[in-house]
Amino acid sequence: MHEGLPVSISSDDPGFMGYEGVTLDYVFAYLAWELDLRDLKQLCLNSITYSSINETEKKKVLLMFIRRWNNFINGLN
Repeated sequence: MHEGLPVSISSDDPGFMGYEGVTLDYVFAYLAWELDLRDLKQLCLNSITYSSINETEKKKVLLMFIRRWNNFINGLN
């Protein structure tokens, strides 16, 4: 990731694997790769950008993410 590779976190097959969401995947990546908040944000943006949802939904999700991310950061300050 730090060398410019577009890394993303995506769900495999939740029905088959028996879980929902990717929160734990983000926690494991954060710990294993020693990420910081900037890295987490980029990982989230990549995960949306390279997802298989259509472009209209992608724009909606990106806007929603940015709004929620900014609220999260403001809450930390």
